[in-house]
Amino acid sequence: MNKKFFISFIVLLVSHITFLSPQNAGLQSTESASTSVSNASIYNVDTIGTTYKEVFGQFGDNAERLYQQYGTFALEFLEEYKIEGLALLEKYGREMADLFPLLDHRDIFHLYNNPHNIINNLHIFSPKALADFYKSVGDEGLKYIASNPENFFLIRENKEKGFDLIKLANEKGDIVFPLAQKHGIVFAKLYDEDVLNIVMKFQEDGLLALKEYGEKAKTLFNLFIDDDTFYQVIKTYGHKQTIPIIYLFYNNKDFNSQLYNYLKTASAYEWITTWWYNTGTSTANRQGDVTVQRENARRAISLIFELGNDFMDRFEILDINNVKEEAITTITNKLRNFFISDVEKVSRKRIRQEDITLQDKLFAGLDILGLVPVGSGISRGAKLAVKGARFTKTTKGFSGLVHLTDDLVAAYGDDVIQFVAKYGDDGIKTLKATNGKILNLSQQYGDDVVRYVSQYGSTAGDVIERYGDDILTLAHKYGDDVIKYTTIYGEDGFRVIQKHGKDIVLLGSIYGDNVIKLSALYGDEVISYVSKYGTNGVKVIEKYGNNVIQMAKSHGDDVIKYVSMYGDDGLKLAGKGKAGLLVMRFLSPRVFAKCVKFIKYGLVASILLIFLTHPIAFLSGLISFLAWLFCTSPVLIIIILCFIAVFFLIKFLKNFKVFFRPFSLILRVLKRFV
Repeated sequence: MNKKFFISFIVLLVSHITFLSPQNAGLQSTESASTSVSNASIYNVDTIGTTYKEVFGQFGDNAERLYQQYGTFALEFLEEYKIEGLALLEKYGREMADLFPLLDHRDIFHLYNNPHNIINNLHIFSPKALADFYKSVGDEGLKYIASNPENFFLIRENKEKGFDLIKLANEKGDIVFPLAQKHGIVFAKLYDEDVLNIVMKFQEDGLLALKEYGEKAKTLFNLFIDDDTFYQVIKTYGHKQTIPIIYLFYNNKDFNSQLYNYLKTASAYEWITTWWYNTGTSTANRQGDVTVQRENARRAISLIFELGNDFMDRFEILDINNVKEEAITTITNKLRNFFISDVEKVSRKRIRQEDITLQDKLFAGLDILGLVPVGSGISRGAKLAVKGARFTKTTKGFSGLVHLTDDLVAAYGDDVIQFVAKYGDDGIKTLKATNGKILNLSQQYGDDVVRYVSQYGSTAGDVIERYGDDILTLAHKYGDDVIKYTTIYGEDGFRVIQKHGKDIVLLGSIYGDNVIKLSALYGDEVISYVSKYGTNGVKVIEKYGNNVIQMAKSHGDDVIKYVSMYGDDGLKLAGKGKAGLLVMRFLSPRVFAKCVKFIKYGLVASILLIFLTHPIAFLSGLISFLAWLFCTSPVLIIIILCFIAVFFLIKFLKNFKVFFRPFSLILRVLKRFV
């Protein structure tokens, strides 16, 4: 039993050391043996290598690395979407791999390649939640949760309401989401410019009336929004008593209330009719329905204003559609005096003028609606923003309006108000960056210009002025980075992008802006090298320039790979041609140079000396060589070597077991005491 345990321990120890030695070579040598193992063409020796031969041929080390990270999903994605797939895997590989197979390749590509989706926000959702959401609502919903993740819960809470919200957002802008979150979807549907004006003036009273009575309250507010008497009535008695009664009069053009019928019996009927309609009875009958409805409502407002609760107590309010008048059996002195005494002698109350500025009203209205960003203040010039409130449909538009200052309007004119209402804080930023030129540029070239200037500064505006529609067409096809690279590299950048299109733009976005410059300097091969070797390829070409490019053309793309691994030594050995590349497949140039010194001692002595002086490098090189020679995986070679080591170890133990007998006796004695 003890003998078996001891042998097993030795076997495991040897296996562990043998297996790990290639991965820890960096501890004893300047080169990592793990790199040597990866240098072996793993993908050429198994079914993966055969199936995805073209993928590995085009993307080289990048494909191998991505395969190790994300499995066959990465290879399938690269096979289908080429460099576009490479760019997405480099940026969002983990998130994309987690979504598969919940979503297929096409949906994953569409999700992460959509410029409207702010991808950095999507990682906060679990893969299953995101996949289910995408299947339910598609791109229409994703663009709204990408810009504000809180919208996810609003849309997902109820599928039918979620679709309604998305439809509303498409019609009215993303402003509907904070409105729906704070006040409900019914109010969000009601929202428009008029609603904002109502809430700005009447504050909470206007908001509550609109939420409770909807379009009917909105109709009355729109009719009398500038009527001081109506304002005082709402502020004094609230919306619950006043709006239903006023709407009852508005909706009853014949005004056949019991109160009015009671007054008809009085001798003052003709006078009352004249007072009510400001005209005679026959003329009143000829007025249009709309005018009569408005006048009825206005007189109801006057009655509430003058008589207050004495008048309103005559009505039983169940809801706005069900207002009942109490039977008129008596009439108060206040009512009698109001209708019978000389109307000209009735003292009218004056509406108190409140000292509230326009910017105060705007800020308060936006705050009540839930459209002011948390912690935002309001500028002194925000009175100008009142004019722009009707132009905006987005939360960013309102954010920009509350930060608008009068100096910008004074400098560039009233067009600034509408511009900021549309583009928000980005509009303010670009106005300052371009000294107002953005107003003309956006009118001439469209909305995208504002985004480009906001991202890349005033130079982007100069580039657009210079290249016009040509560069905008490229930007629409290949992405915003077209503008970025043209601002950095000028004519060279523009020419390279025109020639190579989306591939060069994507490679620059993931491996560095210098890809554009290198392509302009060294030609088309740069795309191939960077596609295979990524950032390492860029660094090599930057450092060695045309020298390494010419070697790669002569001896193969592996020149880039080995020079990136071994630097100057690799470049020197690569100069020897195919033989030099073959050596670097198994040994680093530095180790190889040391090994060459032992040749004078003969082959066997050289091998022994190499093993003694560089054991880990020797083993890793041997494993790589055998894997290449027999066209198999390095892992399989390691396993075979482990079995061979175990075999010889057992042989050794059998021949020299006499040396281990004392240890066996000690273990037996200890076992008895234990």
